[in-house]
Amino acid sequence: MKLDLLDFKELESFPSGSGIEFFNGKIYLIGDDATDILVTNKRWKKQNEIKLSGNPEKNSFEKPKADLEAVAMLELEKENYLMVMYSGAKEPQKKGILVDVKNDVINEFDYSIFYDRLKSSGISDLNIEGAVQVHEFLIFCNRVNKTNPVNQLIITEPDFFRRPAEAKIDLLDVDLSAYDGTIAISGLTYSYENDQLLFTTSMEDGLKEDANGIAAKSYLGIVENGYRKIWRHKMKVNELIDLPATHKEFKGRKVESVCIQSEKTRSIKLHMIGDNDKGESFLYKVRLRF
Repeated sequence: MKLDLLDFKELESFPSGSGIEFFNGKIYLIGDDATDILVTNKRWKKQNEIKLSGNPEKNSFEKPKADLEAVAMLELEKENYLMVMYSGAKEPQKKGILVDVKNDVINEFDYSIFYDRLKSSGISDLNIEGAVQVHEFLIFCNRVNKTNPVNQLIITEPDFFRRPAEAKIDLLDVDLSAYDGTIAISGLTYSYENDQLLFTTSMEDGLKEDANGIAAKSYLGIVENGYRKIWRHKMKVNELIDLPATHKEFKGRKVESVCIQSEKTRSIKLHMIGDNDKGESFLYKVRLRF
């Protein structure tokens, strides 16, 4: 596979970019320390900001804390929502966010019961970094750290927050044993055209328990036949693309998330967001050819 860099930009005044999603011509950006969702067009020109602090007159939301990490588009009953989740690595973060993309109205949902179930299912330390809907499944990624020796995919249902005590939970290990070093998954997306699960990763030195070490290298990972592999006990990775080896703009930066703008057979156009140890954010547009 070959990756071509189509565009690159430092995203000023948006701290610690951690998540990116695309829907209906718009790009939605979240940041680890950002208090709003930034909405841009395909060329990264600002279109809107969705205030996560809510409407002060209604007093419906508290100012969000840091650690916004996972973002995904959900299709529920033929309606589309942007879901934003905290990693769960810090307390007290018990609320998720749903944005109705028709009108940018936001609602919170409580996921404390669901996260407690995850902890009792075999995940010693929660650190959810990515999310994606794949057909009838919603997939979270729990990032490797000192107490979690492997990256794990959490397989559940898109409406898990409506019945957090009953929604299915299955765990699927991501097999990166063929590669050296501790490689931590940071974001997920899925190609319906090619049945590929794509993910961003970073290799880190001195991993802390919340996996926020210093980035040494970032990768783009590809899993072929991604939908069919959901039923297996372990998910094999077909390829890791060394991003700094493809273009110098990736060097010294940690790629945190990826989304698909468009796709066709043997070609996918992607957007990525990354940051560095100074909290600065960077955007990448790439084409993956295979």
